[in-house]
Amino acid sequence: MRTKKEEESMKMCRKSLVKWGTICVLCVLVLVATASASGQQTWNFTNNEISASTNCSDADYNVSMMKGLEGGDYTITLAKGERVWFYADQVAQCGVTFPDGKWNVSYWVKALNVSETGKGRVYTRIGYVDANGNGNLMSSSSSEAITNPQNLEEIVEDWFKNNDVPSFTVPEGCRLAVEVFWGSSPLGSLEIHCNPSGKPSGNVTSPSSDPGYPIPELSTLMLLSLGLIALLGYVHLKKRDK
Repeated sequence: MRTKKEEESMKMCRKSLVKWGTICVLCVLVLVATASASGQQTWNFTNNEISASTNCSDADYNVSMMKGLEGGDYTITLAKGERVWFYADQVAQCGVTFPDGKWNVSYWVKALNVSETGKGRVYTRIGYVDANGNGNLMSSSSSEAITNPQNLEEIVEDWFKNNDVPSFTVPEGCRLAVEVFWGSSPLGSLEIHCNPSGKPSGNVTSPSSDPGYPIPELSTLMLLSLGLIALLGYVHLKKRDK
């Protein structure tokens, strides 16, 4: 039979465990809320090369797009029939499903041939690339014609609406991506200016239904929290026994 002092000690121990357990659960909930934050996200185009392990075999250039990063006037030059793939700087930490929704893509180009008006067309599509470098394009390919050759002009593709980009999933370990293709009928090369002076950076904005790419697996966080609670409880009990 426990003494009064021992009962008080056990009572204090239980209260302490409840307190620390509550703190741990709250911390995990904050992590989950942060990791699972949904809503529109914007990635800015760069000319930073992606490692060879994730290069799309169909692309002539493989570069990254990054959230919150705007640098100098990066330029990528596409010859006739060439394409560049822009990849999110983070891989999906689990299967991330984007429901139907409106995507927005805009960037700056300069067609170098003076006679390019009405000839060259710029194609843009949304998709992802897998860990083996296989490109998977989800949207129907829409295009914009060159109207002001030898000058900067903005390509605005806000046509990615419900039926143009159906719901799709970026599998775990894969990267969200945007393809820009300089069609086979142009007369000359095309410069893509990622962040020209005095202009908005080239970018892609996900729909408001974005689940929070690259959302970590909730199950992993829950296991981590349970392990942390158990560890704290064990340490606390060991201290009480001394």
